[in-house]
Amino acid sequence: MKKQKLAVVFAALLTMVGFSSCLNSEDDGITKIVDYAEVSTSTYGSFNSMYGWVCVPDGALTTAPESQMAYIAYQYEDADLQSIMSGTSTSKNLPVTLLQDPVYLKRLDCLSTAVPEATKTVSIYSLGEKDALVWGENKYLILAPAISLKKGTTSENLSTELANHRLTLYYLSSEDDETAETLKLYLRYEIAGVGGSTTEETDDKESWASDYNIQYTNVSYVNLQSIISMYKAAHGGSEPEKVAVEYEYNNSGSTIPTIAKKQTKTVTYNLYKKTSNN
Repeated sequence: MKKQKLAVVFAALLTMVGFSSCLNSEDDGITKIVDYAEVSTSTYGSFNSMYGWVCVPDGALTTAPESQMAYIAYQYEDADLQSIMSGTSTSKNLPVTLLQDPVYLKRLDCLSTAVPEATKTVSIYSLGEKDALVWGENKYLILAPAISLKKGTTSENLSTELANHRLTLYYLSSEDDETAETLKLYLRYEIAGVGGSTTEETDDKESWASDYNIQYTNVSYVNLQSIISMYKAAHGGSEPEKVAVEYEYNNSGSTIPTIAKKQTKTVTYNLYKKTSNN
């Protein structure tokens, strides 16, 4: 069994779903793969790969889809994929066996309102640049921000704790860099009950922060299509070639979240562009 080279390998999420990336290297005509995939709207229980095929599991899903995007681990017969890629098969459906239940990504809201005041937002540990990507032909942007959960959070109360944490993207067309053909997004992080007071903004000790010492990678996605449409409307129909995401991090180097000691960082991703080779 061989392992297909992946566009993205997200170790933290693999740990969460319990699937090991150490796969058997024996070539027996079966390939295992882990990947981000879109939940199919035409065939219930199936997933669209960004490589062009549709993953059709041989068994029913144990839970209903929770969002449009999922992280899935599956295996397939090499001969089946070869038929699809060579055009021998008239269908793009690829029979697969799911190796774990799908892990559904969190959908990010993207607002065209003003970015919240810095006194109300909390630093993000990292954006997970190596695990982020533009999915498909600029359909989705997948991000892997690492946030800070309250101490005492376990798998049993995780969903309750996550309800207190909000990641939101903001898009203001006036902030685009039209010369560089770059669409700019602002990612901001808020924790319920934290921020908004003068004390928290100026208190160097920020005593509240020590309660948030559990790092959690909140793999998320946003649908880029509507945002790109807004960019085109604001810039005479021109297409962006890049998308930049600005986020706030703790500039003291600490893993503990902060309000007072934040600094911004911008990460830029190349968008899909049609060429003669596509």
